[in-house]
Amino acid sequence: MIKVLKSRLNSVAFSTESLDFYPLPAGIADSLSSDEMLTSKDSKELFKHDHIDGQARIAGIVLLIAQTCNLKCSYCFAEAYMESYSDNRVMSPTTARVAIDKVFKNMPDVARIQFFGGEPLIGFDTIKETVQACEKYCMVHQTRMPAFSITTNGTLIDQEIIGFFKGHNFSVTISLDGPQHINDKQRQFPSGKGTYDVVKEKIDLLQSAGIDIEIEAVFTDNHRNFKETIESTYEFLLKLGARDVYLTPAIGGSPDESLDGNLLADLEQSYTASTEKIMDSWLTDSPIRNPYLLDLLRTIMSKKGKTHFCGAGYKVITVDSAGKVFPCYNLISDNLCMGSVYDKDFPDEGFRRVTALMRQTSKDSFPKCLKCWAKKLCSPCYGDTFAACGTLSPPQERICVIIRSVSRAILLKFAEFMTDEEKWKRFVENINRSNVRFDIDCKDGTL
Repeated sequence: MIKVLKSRLNSVAFSTESLDFYPLPAGIADSLSSDEMLTSKDSKELFKHDHIDGQARIAGIVLLIAQTCNLKCSYCFAEAYMESYSDNRVMSPTTARVAIDKVFKNMPDVARIQFFGGEPLIGFDTIKETVQACEKYCMVHQTRMPAFSITTNGTLIDQEIIGFFKGHNFSVTISLDGPQHINDKQRQFPSGKGTYDVVKEKIDLLQSAGIDIEIEAVFTDNHRNFKETIESTYEFLLKLGARDVYLTPAIGGSPDESLDGNLLADLEQSYTASTEKIMDSWLTDSPIRNPYLLDLLRTIMSKKGKTHFCGAGYKVITVDSAGKVFPCYNLISDNLCMGSVYDKDFPDEGFRRVTALMRQTSKDSFPKCLKCWAKKLCSPCYGDTFAACGTLSPPQERICVIIRSVSRAILLKFAEFMTDEEKWKRFVENINRSNVRFDIDCKDGTL
């Protein structure tokens, strides 16, 4: 099917199957309705190819180092899996060593390890042990070291930890929800004190040491109540020195802080405006490296449509603090347990069963997704609906609205750039100067 997208300035025809797109001349665009769906048969001259994801092997591991936390954030999605553990449940160094040994022996394609929680720095000794185990294994077996990343609230960072991050080339993501009056309403210590001042100090220390940071923020009704928009929150976090900013709606949480259906129109407008601004930034000397938008750009440019929500269970797995394995830290349940790194035969039939289930649960499994023009562009999280109903289900409509709004804005901006020689040249030059790898050619204005 062909989706026709139109804005005040531009129009674009987008193949929902091949991901090809074509800026429409005004004469043709005027004859079509906005958001019209055409059959591929009617538009053969525009689109030729269909691409589908191939099989992939486990490439990433998430280690839930600590299934407890030193904060009490109002919207925390991790409460469900942390409640099943006693206080201070932290992965032991032994479990970390066993996990690395078992995973590396059976999954040789692992290229990255993410430390997560709870608050993973509660188990900093185990993190050090994990890295040491990786170094030992890779040295003995002459294999490539994985890349390390960590998502942390930042409050426990000190000079020793900073030196460790720098020495092992960690990618560091800090959680901070925006200006102090909003962050401190949502992200608090158990005493009720806000975290902004402490986290800002740690960010400054990391940057002084030459460590680039990403900031992860959760957008809730608190932002709206304080008249903060998506755009203003991005700008604020970027001014703190973040290289990349992740800004997402709350998953789960209390009803007054989770965005609901009454806000769909505002969400569409806000995310469209934010996307347009970020795309325009790639025409300047200071492009905004928003990870989600960059992922969408890669998908569009590569023409490799996404058949699944994510790679949970067949590209990435999660090991909890006790050594149990799950597809994702958002998908922790007995039904989705893939075994334990302590099992003699791991990975066994249970592992293969869940991997097959996750592989088989494609977007085509859901009628809602089958009807969506952006289904091959999106990569939503199962966690939003799994937290509510315990099943693998499509995301709530608010997430779909965001995905379609961002996708639509990107495609229309592409049309604008590609029909303006100077803009297209500037855009391509900035892409090529970045470390974002795209297959892009500016000579003939094509992808």
